[in-house]
Amino acid sequence: MTHKHLRIQTFLLLLILPMFLGGCGLAKLSRIQSESNLAVVESTLANNLGTLERLGFKTKTARAHASYSGFLEDKMEDAELAGNFETANEMRSQAISHYVRAEEYAFKVLAKSDKTFKDARNVTLDDLKGALQKLKKKQVEPLFWAAYAMARGISLQKDDPMQVIDLDRVEAMMQRVLELDDTFYFGSAYLFYAVYYGDRSPAIGGDPEKAKEYLDKVDELNDGKFLLAKFYRARYYAYPKQDVKLYKKMLQEVINAPDDIFPGEEAATALAKSRAKRWLGQTDMLFDLEMMEGDTE
Repeated sequence: MTHKHLRIQTFLLLLILPMFLGGCGLAKLSRIQSESNLAVVESTLANNLGTLERLGFKTKTARAHASYSGFLEDKMEDAELAGNFETANEMRSQAISHYVRAEEYAFKVLAKSDKTFKDARNVTLDDLKGALQKLKKKQVEPLFWAAYAMARGISLQKDDPMQVIDLDRVEAMMQRVLELDDTFYFGSAYLFYAVYYGDRSPAIGGDPEKAKEYLDKVDELNDGKFLLAKFYRARYYAYPKQDVKLYKKMLQEVINAPDDIFPGEEAATALAKSRAKRWLGQTDMLFDLEMMEGDTE
């Protein structure tokens, strides 16, 4: 069996843990990063989407919709693995809808600085790049979430060429994030590029060695404590290289790491552990172990 039913959460759910600030009366939401119970994280996001929209916090609303979509993708993947494709399709549809909302809210914020962002999907790529160059560091947050939501929506609609064509726009936006602040959310724009190069075949621009270079940057920024980078190293470097030994090693290191390895970011750590356990269990689906064993004889 191949991995085609393992819908990769490209660039993942990694960003499920938005950096919400306090002060709006949403106590649980303001502490979401330090919550290690993912079920609590999911329910908190779901229960506060409408409140954030009503309060008019557009950037926070964009992050919340994008983050909640990650949980829907997780359920979609579960359903696909179980062969329940009706449920999987429903979860995919819901996730896409939330990513669209996230994208809309983020672009509304950016449109305050340049009206080009009101129609970012339809202006020419050159016009979009021109508008991106006008952005300042303080606008990195909505820019990132707009790019992230767009990327995830595209990933869930890979069979639609009208969606995939916009990947160049995402790449331009993420490049601008790196130019303005490459440390934003633990260097998460670098993780986008790790997926960008690690999740494609060499025939269409894939390059696992480039993916590794971007993952190295994330580890440098976070002293190796951001465990999702290890998960990505397994998924987007070891797997494309068909290095099953490294694949298992990276995932096991995530699983064995202390729960408090990154104080204040327990939710990100819990997420990495959850994903690592799941993907370690799919090793035989992703690697031809019999052939590999034969090669060592």
